[in-house]
Amino acid sequence: MKEGIFMKTSRIVVTGRVQGVGFRYFTERIAKRMKVAGTVENKNDGSVEILVQADDATLRAFIEEVKEMPENPSAHVDNIQVVETFNSEEMVKFRTVY
Repeated sequence: MKEGIFMKTSRIVVTGRVQGVGFRYFTERIAKRMKVAGTVENKNDGSVEILVQADDATLRAFIEEVKEMPENPSAHVDNIQVVETFNSEEMVKFRTVY
């Protein structure tokens, strides 16, 4: 996490061809490269949910990379819904939830 910068927590729901194609793995790689904290998890409805903490600029860049998923041509994002949450718990790393 970046010292001295306000971090907000957002819940991101991604739909499309995002399960069974390595989407969570590549999302975790993006998050670790961008030094954001949170989780990524497959949901029963076929979507993927990402909970992420980052400053505004990093969050926007993270969402753009997830949307494009340039390193994973098997995945295809149809829609991304972002909802800011008010999670007061500071996250310290990014991980995949199984």
